[in-house]
Amino acid sequence: MDSMTRKRTLGGALGLLALILFAPFLASCGSPWASTAPRNSDTPPPPSGRGALTWTVMVFLNAANDLDDYSELNLNQMEQAQTNPNVRVVVQWKRAARFAPENSWTGTRRYLVQYDTDTQRINSRLLEDLGQGVDMGSAETLREFVRWARATYPADRYALVIWNHGSGWRSRAAIRGRAVSFDDELGTSIKIWELPTAIRPTSADPMMDVLLFDASLMQMLEVAYECRNIARYIVGSEESPPGEGYPYHEILKPIMENSDIPPAQWASAIPNIFVNWYHASYPFYRNITQSAVDASRLENVAAALDGLAGSLIQKRSLYATSLGRARQDAQNYSTYPEYRDLWHVASLIKQYTGDSELAQRVDALHAALQQAVIANNRDVRRDSRVFHSYGLSIYYPDSGGYLGRYSNTALARATRWDEWLQVAP
Repeated sequence: MDSMTRKRTLGGALGLLALILFAPFLASCGSPWASTAPRNSDTPPPPSGRGALTWTVMVFLNAANDLDDYSELNLNQMEQAQTNPNVRVVVQWKRAARFAPENSWTGTRRYLVQYDTDTQRINSRLLEDLGQGVDMGSAETLREFVRWARATYPADRYALVIWNHGSGWRSRAAIRGRAVSFDDELGTSIKIWELPTAIRPTSADPMMDVLLFDASLMQMLEVAYECRNIARYIVGSEESPPGEGYPYHEILKPIMENSDIPPAQWASAIPNIFVNWYHASYPFYRNITQSAVDASRLENVAAALDGLAGSLIQKRSLYATSLGRARQDAQNYSTYPEYRDLWHVASLIKQYTGDSELAQRVDALHAALQQAVIANNRDVRRDSRVFHSYGLSIYYPDSGGYLGRYSNTALARATRWDEWLQVAP
């Protein structure tokens, strides 16, 4: 997510009034950011959703960075959504003194989200205080959280949200590789190749029904392919979403209303919910994207990509100018212009070369992508910066810009795409 300043909706006078009204609670409960007291008696009981199946939604909330301010916003949204007893939302939340508000708690805590309509305080149940020094940029920390959540709150279905900055297959620092969940207190991050063993260490462990990246640039084919055996459906953004991240009170609503909802149906609903909420709440953002991917279809996408790469390698000298122009004209993203929408760049290759064999390869790739991307939405207004975003991006650097460590990705090992990148004009 981008670290963009969020305007507060309540003025200073209203904030002072709220402080006066809640003074007795603050005196007995400690920090207003992490109360473990019973809910305000004025809060009505939560409505009860339908469904017999149970869900455990795990949120790995690493706020040890400049996104800290949005962590409170998102926790409060989760509390507003917590209306079905068959759905448990558990959060591992880290705050660091460098980024947290003055007088806030710091360290790492685990919460069970509880229904609450107070948007100014966190009233969820504190389960455990893990203290200082927890490394939320460690795959082992994520693995331990997932194991704990499954053991403590076993369910019929599981979802995992990774909340933080993201940078696709790469790191923010180019020398450090591909990563997500940056812990800026400790200078660490989780590499995408570590996600499979962190989330599903053995084949005996259940797959995540839905894996959500509340982080920038993570809806890449490279990331999804790395995670294809650990989650059934993968949801995220090709672009860098705003700092406000997911509107949790909206995206959790489908499973709260009916816990029997199939995972594919919930995952498919999120892109529209996400984009429509931003259009209504923050219409000035022009970079909103979101898609959902069926991970079981990604092998077919990789096979089609491999076929296209093979033909491109053979024909590169015939269409050097056209291929270079297709790359440059393709939809790209944020501070990583080498991340390009896969569908769009393939379409331009077909259009600019006019080659029948390449056209067949592109058509095969498009067919595979149509099966894999089960939902996609983006800003399509006239001044949109992401109009040609169709669900999955891919690494496609300028000629001579190939990074050798890309060959370590699972996608590079499975296809000739990395070979094409090394010779692409």
